[in-house]
Amino acid sequence: MLGIPMTEKNNTPEEGEEALLGLVTDLLNHWLHVMSLFDQAQIQMADHPSLAEALLPPSASLRAAHLALTKASAATEGPIRELLDGAEYSLRACDGISHHEEGFGPVMKAMRAHCRAQEACLPLSQFMSPVNRYFLDKTASENATILAEVEAKTGNPDRGLFSMDNNRNSRGGFSAFIPERLLPNPPLIIALHGGTGHGADFIWSWVRESRSRGFIVIAPTSSGDTWSMIDDNDTDLPVLLTLVEQIGSRFDVDIEHILLTGMSDGATYSLLAGLRENSPFTHLAPFSGVFHPDIMMSGNLQYASRKPVYLVHGTNDWMFPVDAAHMTNDTLVAAGADVTLRIIDGLSHTYARGENRALLEWFDPCLAT
Repeated sequence: MLGIPMTEKNNTPEEGEEALLGLVTDLLNHWLHVMSLFDQAQIQMADHPSLAEALLPPSASLRAAHLALTKASAATEGPIRELLDGAEYSLRACDGISHHEEGFGPVMKAMRAHCRAQEACLPLSQFMSPVNRYFLDKTASENATILAEVEAKTGNPDRGLFSMDNNRNSRGGFSAFIPERLLPNPPLIIALHGGTGHGADFIWSWVRESRSRGFIVIAPTSSGDTWSMIDDNDTDLPVLLTLVEQIGSRFDVDIEHILLTGMSDGATYSLLAGLRENSPFTHLAPFSGVFHPDIMMSGNLQYASRKPVYLVHGTNDWMFPVDAAHMTNDTLVAAGADVTLRIIDGLSHTYARGENRALLEWFDPCLAT
């Protein structure tokens, strides 16, 4: 029983509870539908006009269900409040996509609102099985054994989403996800956001995979608007190295499988930070970035020898044309790196979420499903 006070009285407490539960179920179903449309659009690289059109009926239904539950419940905290907040962020995301013709700004706001919707509703995983399944990849959500294990451990205070000095108004902190089904010697992924981005948002590119496969993911936030690539004073690398050391020792991380990946400026910085002497990063995976000239000028290109690199770029990238990826590939291969080049037809300058599965299988065969 939810036990949440209502603003409208029913004939009996039981009738009131039943009516409220119906409204919760209705809102939950509409929220999951809208969230799945956003997720599918990311994986299938749908264009914004198509996504906006697909969202029209579902967003209207979500708005109506949100209003109905808001009127019926006086909840200011707890599961119903979390669901209402998640739905509110999803409605903001729908509104942003509907204004895609106004430029990149509304689209970015929509994507960030989609991240906030996930953040608001993740705690519902311990109360609502559909939400628990939503935060697993397709294979895991259909595996009864995995689903039961995750459900049994959901709510463990030592597992889940953690944030250290990483609210969205601050820089230099990090978000981390420690999965319920943590592997005994878990691989570690450090995921770097793009320019002006934030780790609290970028972490959601990996939460579903982390919960499903048992590795740890950390999404730091750069100390400035982007990563330390211009100033000689690199304030970000010491933070990354400290994170690897602290998380590695606490959770007995597999030191043979520490991946540094990133998107756009995060991709560029992943190579700049990862190609160094005694780097703890065993694998690198830059998405939609460029090769920073300082790697060559500093002499650090020599550390590319035998380094596994998973290089991803889109043919429709409007910020860094795809030729940049071919140049990076040629430079790294010439230096002896073990490069896997993935040129994705139709991909613009956006994170290739659909590439996560192949990347994980390349990074560590134990993570294959």
